[in-house]
Amino acid sequence: MATPTTSIKLKGPIFDTPTQVSFGFQAAVHRGLLDLAQFEGANFVKKQLYPGHGRVIGNLRSHIGAKIRDGVAQFDAGETLAEDGRNLVYANWVEGIDKRNQTSVFKGYHMFAKAYEHINNNPKLYEQYIGDAIIEALE
Repeated sequence: MATPTTSIKLKGPIFDTPTQVSFGFQAAVHRGLLDLAQFEGANFVKKQLYPGHGRVIGNLRSHIGAKIRDGVAQFDAGETLAEDGRNLVYANWVEGIDKRNQTSVFKGYHMFAKAYEHINNNPKLYEQYIGDAIIEALE
């Protein structure tokens, strides 16, 4: 008795080699994460720095940036842009996480914490940035 069989052959650029597929998706996800960190993280922090609210000459604002490091998106106050890999000296004070903030009247602006909450409380942002990057990679 004959048994029915079905075979499916997948061909095209996405199926040519597994390394191309994994590299393409990984690059797309990294690009999406970087866009998310830059546009929704770093830019969210920059919008909170204005004269009278953490901005005096604009030095801190100009040092805020984003970077992908080991598959993790990071936005910070200079570490991603600085040659020595450190944030600006007074960034922790302005954020409110320096040990001196505990004994001072100034408790900080918590700009990075607010940006983090903004990203985590809007899960559609992941779909918007990472999903769009994957779709572009598949086109």
